[in-house]
Amino acid sequence: MSDWISEAAHLENLGEKFITRFAPWSKMTPEEWALEVYRLQNGSKFSFDYAPYSRAMFRSLFDRNTVDTSFQMYSRGLKSTVILIAIGFLIDQSPRRILSLWPTNSNAEKFSTDNLCGELLDSTPCLNFLGSKAKKRTGGNTMLAKKFPGGRIDLFGANAPGDMRRAKGSFLYADEIDAIKTEETDEGDQLAIFAKRGSEYPDTIQVFASYPALKLLDAHGEPMNGHSRINSKLIRTDENQWHSTCVECGGEPFVMHRSQIRYEKGRPETARLECPRCHALLTDTQRHDMAHRQGFDCWKPTREFRGHRGFQGNAMLWPHPTDPVKCPGGALQMIAQQELDAERSDNRKRSLRVLVNTVDAEPFDPLDETETPPDWKVLFDRREDYEVVPARAAFLTAFVDVQRDRLEIGWDAWARDEESWGMDHTVLDGYTSHQEVWDALLREFARKFPHESGASLSLGQAFIDGGAYAEDVYRFFQRLARKPVEGISGKVYASKGYGKFGMPIVTRKISTVAGNLKGNAVGTWEAKDLIYQRLRMKEPGAQFIHLNKKFGEAFVRQMVVEKVAIEYDGGQEIRKYENEGDARNEGLDIKVGNLAAVRRVHRNWDALEAKIAEDSEGVKTGEVAAQPPKVAVFSPSGGGWRV
Repeated sequence: MSDWISEAAHLENLGEKFITRFAPWSKMTPEEWALEVYRLQNGSKFSFDYAPYSRAMFRSLFDRNTVDTSFQMYSRGLKSTVILIAIGFLIDQSPRRILSLWPTNSNAEKFSTDNLCGELLDSTPCLNFLGSKAKKRTGGNTMLAKKFPGGRIDLFGANAPGDMRRAKGSFLYADEIDAIKTEETDEGDQLAIFAKRGSEYPDTIQVFASYPALKLLDAHGEPMNGHSRINSKLIRTDENQWHSTCVECGGEPFVMHRSQIRYEKGRPETARLECPRCHALLTDTQRHDMAHRQGFDCWKPTREFRGHRGFQGNAMLWPHPTDPVKCPGGALQMIAQQELDAERSDNRKRSLRVLVNTVDAEPFDPLDETETPPDWKVLFDRREDYEVVPARAAFLTAFVDVQRDRLEIGWDAWARDEESWGMDHTVLDGYTSHQEVWDALLREFARKFPHESGASLSLGQAFIDGGAYAEDVYRFFQRLARKPVEGISGKVYASKGYGKFGMPIVTRKISTVAGNLKGNAVGTWEAKDLIYQRLRMKEPGAQFIHLNKKFGEAFVRQMVVEKVAIEYDGGQEIRKYENEGDARNEGLDIKVGNLAAVRRVHRNWDALEAKIAEDSEGVKTGEVAAQPPKVAVFSPSGGGWRV
């Protein structure tokens, strides 16, 4: 060679091949390589003893009788580690073309940086030449493409299906496949295209991995559009489940599951695992021993093996250590705490889905009662008769629904845990283009509601709908800017509702909502989802919605008039609310507006409750201090007016 640079590169390449071919560990079996060559990030050797269930998962990848392998595993269940070790073995011992598919290109880049380089190439000495410190953009080494002697690895995002057109490989690895969204292109299903990339090789290894998303099957048990991709693959395999033997009774092995956890109400640290055979309450140490001290062959298939191998494992197999101070109950306490957090969350269903998907490693079934609006008759019959604000409530909100010929105002009282009491529904007749109806609204805002303690509550926060008649609402706020209003407490802002998936209930930042009108954007779909869930609650308590007998049948019907329309994309549930035939829905809009109003800013509930107690004591002793009249001042930059 006349070019000394080319000659040096050639010699370097020969040196790498010599080291690879004549290294003392060359021509090892996959398991030998995993135990002797692969290194963890701390430099220590890997051992299947840490998570014995992973050995069979690893072996399946190199079983010539296996067409493909599916891992439906809990989050942080070491499935990625198993596959990384397999990739490392192939690079070092059996070079071939490796393809890896991810939901998006950014996912692929993150895997390349954090996992491929961080947990394999940089930590294993014989693979350092491909790692993060290797030469970039030379020798075929980039973030999404790495070339090595005898093969290469390419990473793709399913959001760019065209990138796979000319790719081919004999090791196909697709991860987080339930997050792959359906792309409307002529390319077809991305996962199916990816599987064809290895069709020309006789020894292609295919592995699919993910924790599951939604369970959607038709009447014949076949997956519907939007189903869990990993679960649809798993049900076509032999579906192996890990069985453990109780350390107390030694009875028939069983599959440990979150449903077997028992603990005292509100005390996750008392969590124990109940044996379904002898009903002994087992500690987390015993759970760990049952999952990791009973050998490597505890997987049992649930169906006949026909070339497709599958593994499903939940978080009861958790091998990682926990902080004995923060989490003395171990993994059982950690899982129990997640249950409690899901029950207490704003959106219980969404939190429960995360728990089922990532902890149980099971697809979540959305086809339950939440798809049907609450029964208005049940709500109407359970109305309560209260004349004053209940003792637990400490904050008052109002929402003004603006119609062409009237203003409808709904008042809600709130406790710190968002238990709410509907206090009143007032209709102010008059065209919004006339000043008189807005004068009546000012008098409405000045109302005081008697409190059970003897004190009284005034307006704390209000929203005025600026969606349909924004110009009239804007003129109202402009008039307030010129003439301060006495006797009104709290803050009032304009708002506008947006039906949009994933939008928060209220955007606290002031923005232009219509024309010249500034205010807060309200995510109506998210709010309605929460309100429907709360209306289904049967027992009063946190987040429960109380209805006063002042609310008539028409209003209660309006609260639940909208239907839930659900779409699915890549396992993602998209919930929409539709008002069929433009039926009157002021009742629901008022509930949405009040929820957004109470959430606009974080409340100091201790101070609110202390103020009520102070006012109440003053009423009892007759020492109520004279209060100067409150003046509401308009803030153009703030989008509203305040005291």
